[in-house]
Amino acid sequence: MYNTAFFWQRTFVGSLSRAGSLFDVFDSDGLRICLLYLAVCTAQNATAQVQSLDRFEAEQARLKKLTEGKPKAYEDKVMAPGSLPANANVDDSETLKLEELGSRSAVIETRFSTTQSDRNGIVLRASEWGVRTEYRRETINHGEWVLQADTSTRSGDATVSNGFAGLAITPQSSKITLRNLGFPVTASTFADTSFGDISSEVTDGLARNYRFSLGTSTLRGINTRMFAREFDFRAGYGSRGVLTGGPYPGFEDRSGSIAWLGYTHRFSNGLFAGLQLDRADRPLDGLNSAFNAGGIGTLSGVTNSAAASIGYGNDLREDGDKKARLTLLRSQTTSALNNLASQASGVFLEGGLRAGKYRHEMGLYAASPNLMFGDTAVASDNRGAYWRVDHNGTRLNWGASLELEQSNPGHDPTRLESRRTSFGGNLQYRQNRDTSYGGNFNVTQSNYGELAVLGMSSLGAGSRSINANAFYATRLSNWGRSRFSITARRNETLVANDVAATGDEIQWEHDWITGKYETQRPEFSTTLGYARDQSGGQMQIYPTAGVVFRYWTDAGYSISGNLRYTSRTGNLSTSRGLSGSLNSEFNLGSGWRLGGALNLNQAAVQVVGNALVPSQLLRSNDKTASVYLRWDQASGTPFQSAGLRNPDAAGAGSISGVVYFDGNRDGERQVGEGGASNVEVFLDQRFRVVTDKDGRFEFPLVSTGKHQLTLKLETIPLPWGLASEDSARIEVPLRGVANVAIPVVKNGQ
Repeated sequence: MYNTAFFWQRTFVGSLSRAGSLFDVFDSDGLRICLLYLAVCTAQNATAQVQSLDRFEAEQARLKKLTEGKPKAYEDKVMAPGSLPANANVDDSETLKLEELGSRSAVIETRFSTTQSDRNGIVLRASEWGVRTEYRRETINHGEWVLQADTSTRSGDATVSNGFAGLAITPQSSKITLRNLGFPVTASTFADTSFGDISSEVTDGLARNYRFSLGTSTLRGINTRMFAREFDFRAGYGSRGVLTGGPYPGFEDRSGSIAWLGYTHRFSNGLFAGLQLDRADRPLDGLNSAFNAGGIGTLSGVTNSAAASIGYGNDLREDGDKKARLTLLRSQTTSALNNLASQASGVFLEGGLRAGKYRHEMGLYAASPNLMFGDTAVASDNRGAYWRVDHNGTRLNWGASLELEQSNPGHDPTRLESRRTSFGGNLQYRQNRDTSYGGNFNVTQSNYGELAVLGMSSLGAGSRSINANAFYATRLSNWGRSRFSITARRNETLVANDVAATGDEIQWEHDWITGKYETQRPEFSTTLGYARDQSGGQMQIYPTAGVVFRYWTDAGYSISGNLRYTSRTGNLSTSRGLSGSLNSEFNLGSGWRLGGALNLNQAAVQVVGNALVPSQLLRSNDKTASVYLRWDQASGTPFQSAGLRNPDAAGAGSISGVVYFDGNRDGERQVGEGGASNVEVFLDQRFRVVTDKDGRFEFPLVSTGKHQLTLKLETIPLPWGLASEDSARIEVPLRGVANVAIPVVKNGQ
């Protein structure tokens, strides 16, 4: 069911100081009451959002916990010479053996899946079987060691691998990775090192921001990162490849290699500077035709690229926070065929400001044709500007965005010239605890010029696309929560492999579960709709329906699903017919779990580039069924707890969640809003899992109490990004499951 099977079992040693002990310092009862009141208010006003990750602070906290958890040195308390009494009592409960310290966990999971894919009436079938193993070991002086090995075997129609099913290209594939995380080089300097099948990295000063990303590549090699509060150093080398297949993606080699060297320095006044050099051999083999049009021949050669930045500030969390960054990028690609070289450059200026309840993001950019970074094609041959403002209040939330872009500003007759203007906004108003309403819209106007190289005198004056949505949500007495919405689309590109969508849809969504549940809360929501589809110039009227449910028969067995039905010929959705997923899991005991999943016609996200190159959403007609058997075990005493714990709390529960594409920016997941795959989710800024192809993730054993969930921004496909810079806070119940849905939103809308 899950793309990775990360498992952490955490028990706790020692105890935190009771909250009441803080008041022993003071004599005033009034001061005690005020401090207690502030603490309660702070806890009640916590919000569930998403933020980026500060790894240095997390490692500092980890090192402190390691030191606190280390056994005390032997102390001789005998005051006078002589022998100890023969029957001296020793309290073993207060003495921890060194070999018991440091948690250890192991996971073995085997999964079988079968896929059927319909390619314009041609039915193809294939199956895969795979095994995943993982071992984790926490040490006090050498960080945490993680070893993960995956292998899979495919059989059946090989052509399914080239479609949306995501099967491996070769009959057999494997992946192995060894990581050492949080190695304390000094008391304030840490190192992360990875061997095997990994990804290239970008130093902090050039990391992805609101709209700009240099991207990363899959490779088989080694990378290392050394970091402290004032600097971040990264280096690595490896052979180029791609991860394909499921149930567990395997590394499949592509010709060439990548090497990089990056450094960021942070100054005490908030300024920082970053520099990174990348070298890629034989980059972008499959995109040579696009570059041939530019007159540089084939890209089967070497690309040398350099990026430099200077900036100020970081996250916009408090009133008055500011940030700005100027990035310069330059690349040179030399063809191995004719030894011709193509040089390109780009400049990207980004800024942000938080003023009270208003948060602003803005930027300017310009890039010459054929700009590269490593083996990744950066959006180029364009210039533009964007601005986004969001207002976050207790009841009223709204936002607006404006974007301008011109392609081929040099008027080269061999490339398409266009101008695009996009304007969007969203609004939500919460009238009371049961009633809210709002909506969002986006209008994009595109105008095209001439393309003389193809003999076209004109491609037309342009086109306009519109997306608008309005909703009203309320609680109908004791019948549960209802939501009514209407969506209008005009010439909107929903998927890259079909016609643009035009039409209207009305929906009624209702949550039928009204009881209060501390653990294992069942869910049952239905959606009924009416669609008028005018896509492709043909009028169609048809009903739509959907259901979201989750049910536990007992503490060891659960079943859940998210299904949507629409006409097979309709174009107002990213899927047709019956689509969605069904999942089930049974706890066999003694660390064993048996589960299965059925995925139907799920839309696939294909990442085609980085920087300002958006990912593509593709409509599929694939059906996949899988079954898995999993065993996990943990032992040892951890040096630290997984997050802050209430000193009066005990025991553990689990976290089950999904990262999803929030198309209408309302912060709630509706039927048809798909999951975001391969997104890294961090628990308490340290423990990590990766979402599966449906966007789901799980932390099986977490201590009770409040915890934080964060997303790694680099793993979210553009043009999607974080809904907010705040973290998602969740409370884990004793022996229960805490469910959470984390939205990502489309930037610029």
